[in-house]
Amino acid sequence: MFNLENCLAFITNRSGKIFSEALEKKFRPYNITRSQWIAMYYIYTHKSMTQRELAEELSIKEPSVVRLLQKLEAEGYLLRSIDDADKRMKQIQLSDLGTQVCLKLLPIAEKFKQDTIAGISQDDLHTFESVLQRMVDNTRK
Repeated sequence: MFNLENCLAFITNRSGKIFSEALEKKFRPYNITRSQWIAMYYIYTHKSMTQRELAEELSIKEPSVVRLLQKLEAEGYLLRSIDDADKRMKQIQLSDLGTQVCLKLLPIAEKFKQDTIAGISQDDLHTFESVLQRMVDNTRK
């Protein structure tokens, strides 16, 4: 019989929420949300990207990305420019302030990651990543 408590999809979803809330708490003193920082991280690592590309990276719908970007732009963290190749598209980049904030929070995210995986062997982490990826691939079939 189905038992929700040992359903891996439920366990990973619940765990993800716990991790998200904990990281959100770490970023709170800097007046930035976890979602904002993750968006800034992707923009920083890509140097420049479109809203659609960011939505794909974040696994969220474009209207949600638009709201997120509007907030980042209002805070001065983001610049938008018209794409030279397609005038209908806008490229997004971090401003100097956005880059500073993104980089300032990077060590906090790294420490959070290290604290989260403390006491877990590299082999176990590799197995976990592999199994989780296989589950995702199975779900997408």
